[in-house]
Amino acid sequence: MPIKEVNKVCFAGAGTMGCYNSLIAALSGYIVTLYDISEKALEQVPERQLNWSETLVGQGIADYEAIQAAAAAIIRTTDPSEAALNADFFSESVFERLDLKREIHSLFDGLLPDHAIMTTNTSTLLPSKIEKAVKRGEKFAAMHFHQSTPLVDIVPGPRTSPETLDTVQRFVKSQGQVYVMLKKEREGYLHNTLFGALLGTALVLASLTGADFKNIDRAWMLNQNDTIGPFGMLDGVGLNLVKDVLAESVNREKSPGNPEVVAAVTAFLQPYIDQGDLGMKTGKGFYEYPEPEFQNPEFMANTLEDTALSIPMVNTVLATALTLVAEGYADPQDVDKSWMLTHNPECGPFGTMDVIGLDKVTKDLIERAEQIDGITGNTGAIIETTKIATDFLDTYIHCNNLGKKTGKGFYSYPDPDYQRHDFLGG
Repeated sequence: MPIKEVNKVCFAGAGTMGCYNSLIAALSGYIVTLYDISEKALEQVPERQLNWSETLVGQGIADYEAIQAAAAAIIRTTDPSEAALNADFFSESVFERLDLKREIHSLFDGLLPDHAIMTTNTSTLLPSKIEKAVKRGEKFAAMHFHQSTPLVDIVPGPRTSPETLDTVQRFVKSQGQVYVMLKKEREGYLHNTLFGALLGTALVLASLTGADFKNIDRAWMLNQNDTIGPFGMLDGVGLNLVKDVLAESVNREKSPGNPEVVAAVTAFLQPYIDQGDLGMKTGKGFYEYPEPEFQNPEFMANTLEDTALSIPMVNTVLATALTLVAEGYADPQDVDKSWMLTHNPECGPFGTMDVIGLDKVTKDLIERAEQIDGITGNTGAIIETTKIATDFLDTYIHCNNLGKKTGKGFYSYPDPDYQRHDFLGG
C-alpha cells in the first residue's frame, strides 16, 4: 500500500533494473512513469516486464493478471518533463557512469517538484559523488535494489536528512521489500562487498593454485548446502564485467587491489572473454546454459567437501563481514540480513560465527590470512587487514561471549534473533 508522502514515482533508465523496479512500484499501487532516452528501449519494456511473471508469481508477489495490469499502467516516455511532472519520488537506474548519473540527476533536480525525493540505484559508485550534482542534497539517498530478492540497500549522502531516510525506508517496506541501512557510504555496500570477497577468493584459488573451478564450486556447495558455486555465480555476473571490476580495483583510493594478483586472475578469465563466453547472457561461460552442469545431480555425486578450498572462501566472507562492522558501516544484524536475503542460508556470517565459536573463528581467520598471503605473495597484507576483524572479535571473546556454546555471542541463545520469523521482514 502506498505511503502518504508518495503517490507518483518517476524512474529513469529502462534497462533491467529500471524495468523491474518500476514494475514492483506499479504492483504496489503507485502511479509510475518510466523515462529513457531510447524509444526502442521503452518499446521493449512491457515484454521485459512480463518476463518476470513466473518469478513474481512463484514468490507470491502477484498473479499474472495483476502483473499484466501493472505493466500496462506504466507511462513510458522519452520526455523528461512529462516523466517528472507531479512526481513525489525519483529512482535512477542508468549505466554505472558517474558523468551520466550526475547529468540525469541534475536534469531531474530542475524538473521534479521541490518536495520530491531523489534516489540512485547505483551499486558501485559512492552516493556523495552523485549528490554533488543536485541542489536538494537533503532529499537525496542511494536506494539500491537486488532483483529479484526483497533486499534493498539504503545509503545516505552527506546531506541526507533523517526525514528523507524515514520516507525512503517506509517506501521500501510499502513494496514488500526489506531494507538494510548503511551508517556511512562504502563501495559495494554490504552484499556486493561480501559477494565480491567470495568471488575474488574463488578466482585466486583457481588462478594461483591451479584448483579446478568445478571442484571449487563443489566445495562451496557442499559447505553451504547451496545449489550454485562461485563460478556459476560469476557466469551470472558476466565475465567481462568481472574483468572490468578487477581493472578498476587497482585504481581504488582505499584498499586497492594487488596488481600482480589482478593480472593473474585477468589472465585466467581472458581466454573465456576472447571466445565470447561471457556467462549466462551469452549461453556459455564456465558452464553452458540454460542447463549448466552444476544443476545436474551427477555433478555432486560421490563428492566429499574439499576443505582446503571451502574454508578459505568461508573465512573470507566472515572476515569481510567483521571488517564491515568493525569499521562502522553497519550492524551485524543488517550484514546477516543482506547475506540471508540473497543467498538463503539459515543464518548469516555473524550467526555462522556464533555456531562455530568466536575463539575458533579467530584462529581460523589467522590461518586463512597466512594461507592467502602465501598464495598471493602479499607478504603480510592480508594478515594486516585480518587484524581488524580479529581485534573486533577479541572484544567479545574477552567477555566470554563465544557464541552458541556460551549462550551469547553476536546473538543470544537458544533463541537467536535470526531464527525469528520476522528477522527478514516476515
